[in-house]
Parts: sequence; C-alpha cells; structure tokens
Amino acid sequence: MATPSTKTLYFSVISAVILLVSLTFQWNIIDIVTPFFILPFLGVAWFLVLLSVISGVVQADQHKSKGISAFLPLVISCSTLLAAFFIPFTQIWLYANFHLYKSTREKVVEKVKAGILVPNIPHNASLIALPEGTGVSMGGDEIVVEGAANNPYVFFYTFRGIMDNYSGFLWVPDGGKPEQFSDAAEPSTEIEALGGNWYFVGHR
Repeated sequence: MATPSTKTLYFSVISAVILLVSLTFQWNIIDIVTPFFILPFLGVAWFLVLLSVISGVVQADQHKSKGISAFLPLVISCSTLLAAFFIPFTQIWLYANFHLYKSTREKVVEKVKAGILVPNIPHNASLIALPEGTGVSMGGDEIVVEGAANNPYVFFYTFRGIMDNYSGFLWVPDGGKPEQFSDAAEPSTEIEALGGNWYFVGHR
C-alpha cells in the first residue's frame, strides 16, 4: 500500500504530465472539444498542479527530516509551473506542425492549381472540404481558396475560432502578397514569413 508521501509524489507527477501534455497538444484538443471547452479543460489541469504544489508544501513541512526526498513532489510541481509559463508551447507546436505536414499541404496546393480540388461547400464558394483523413487543416479539414484558379492563395487552418478569429498557414501564389489574402491587411492580423511561398497568418 502506498504511503501518503508516495501518493503525494504520484499526484505531483500525474498532474504535471496532464498539464504539460495539455499545453503541448492544446490546439489538437481544441480541434476535438471546440474553443468553448478548452478553457475549462485547461483550468482543471492548472488546478491539479496548484493543488499538487500545496500538497508538496505540506509534505515538505511534515517530513523535512527525511531530507531531499520530502521536497521532491514540491520540486516537480514548481518545475512544472515554470515550464508552463516559460516554454513557448504554441510556437513549438506550430513549427512542428508546419514542417511535419508541409509536403502534404504542398500536394494539396498542387491539386488546387490543377483543378483536381475545387470549392465544394454550397454556402461558401471559397471553401474546399478535403478528402477524409487528409488532416492538414483544423476545424473540419477545410481550406480557403482565393484568387486565380491556376495560381491561388490557399489557406490551411491551425485554429478556426469564433466569428473572425482564425490562424493558419497561407500559401501565397508567385507574385502575390500575404496582405492580399482575405482580411489579412487589417492591423489586427499577424503575418510571419515561413520561407518560400509560405506564411503564418493569425487574425483576431
């Protein structure tokens, strides 16, 4: 049977894993649970770590005679909080997602340019629902296409928010500018060059 100190250690480790995994994959989680539920989900993860800090303080005070082992749960919990505050999880996720799926997205762009993929959403002439399992655009695997059919702007969502909030990877055609896509020229839009024809666009 686990002792109270062992249970405190297990709790600190489990709560740390839950929070760090949640932050690492929060955009994948948002794609599953929608933006409405991500805050309560992350709130629970943060609460568990804060609770583990409190239990770690209590154990360190009650069992300090045991040496460094009494402080281990507290060290784990505090290290988790520092990691959560200072590690740029979103930037790491975006970098990894862009490079992991870059070639797949470029194949999609080529199919759009060749006329193999065309707008197929009745209520929006700029949207293309990709074949099931493509997995390169969040929020339903739909892409936005604008401009000339043989040299279009192609936008892949990384976040498909509420109202006009969105972010994603934009393929800019030769001779084009990212500001010419949709409402990207607005002051609230973030644009970052990723190399070649690719840009990250975030609109708030």
